[in-house]
Amino acid sequence: MKNLITKILTLTLVGFFAINHNANSQEFGEIFKGGPEDANTYLQNYTKPIMLSFNNGLGSGWYNTAKPHKLFGFDLTATVNIANIPQSERKFTFNPSEYQNLRIESGSDILPTAVGGDSETQLVIPASTSIGGGVTYENDVRFQAPPGFDAEGLPIVGFPVPAVQLGIGLPKNTELKIRYASDFGALEDDGSFNLLGFGVMHDLKQWVPGLKQMPIDVSGFMGYSSLKAEFPIAEGNAASEFEADGLAELKASSLTIQGVISKKIAIITPYLGIGYNIASSSLKVNGDFTYRDSGGEVTFTDPVDAKFTGGSSPRINAGLRLKLLILTIHAEYAIQKYNTFTAGVGLSIR
Repeated sequence: MKNLITKILTLTLVGFFAINHNANSQEFGEIFKGGPEDANTYLQNYTKPIMLSFNNGLGSGWYNTAKPHKLFGFDLTATVNIANIPQSERKFTFNPSEYQNLRIESGSDILPTAVGGDSETQLVIPASTSIGGGVTYENDVRFQAPPGFDAEGLPIVGFPVPAVQLGIGLPKNTELKIRYASDFGALEDDGSFNLLGFGVMHDLKQWVPGLKQMPIDVSGFMGYSSLKAEFPIAEGNAASEFEADGLAELKASSLTIQGVISKKIAIITPYLGIGYNIASSSLKVNGDFTYRDSGGEVTFTDPVDAKFTGGSSPRINAGLRLKLLILTIHAEYAIQKYNTFTAGVGLSIR
């Protein structure tokens, strides 16, 4: 189980943030040349679908039945959630009024996000632009808009959120859920990843006389998950035009509140949840970023602090669980801001 989670995290997180960063470092170095304000705006647009994909994935996969465990009953389940980034959010529109120094010189103003594929658009920082009080560009600074991952033709485009989850039965038909995931040190110098969440499911039938006789299970659920990932940025040296020594920090959280119903039919349990997902996320780049030009030298400290909104939404999820003795296998689909697929396998007793 530990090795499986480690492999998933390494492939998805390092595969995107580290490899994609190295491939596009020159373009992003140029983006930062426009100054920290422009870098914040550009990165906010560029990385928004990643953050919202994490947000929506965090709010999924909490349960596979509406019936809480009996007292001291438990389950141990591994899940993977993938929130699909819709086609409409894989690009963003470059609005010149949002930028102080960056401009489009040629090409389309529709630019790729981190999953938006290639770009032919040429950006420019005009000559005589001063940034940070340390550099005044003598000539136009031209460069290509940073490309994103080419997701064309893929049926699902999102970033898997894996977790191992423990459910424990408590008094009054209540169940406590704890979820966790980590790189377990496998990323070493490439960064770190940690996910932690807590949830509570409570049987509502016991409090509503009309529901007690109905052959279904009805519960209320609330769960909170938080994710934190860090990746070092080290590039160039004192003789380079661009020198970076910093740390990128990604944070995402999700609060999910739902009503859940299910019906056990032999070894199969269909279930349905209706509620709301409250999401928030942020991206920081801390450290020192130095740029050198014939017009001078400037160092920006902690240049990026971006917060992302728009990930919260109502959610409806439907799923199916198969239970063979103590083995459970389940899958579900959630309709929310970014529709999310979930699959899981576990062991359940009582």
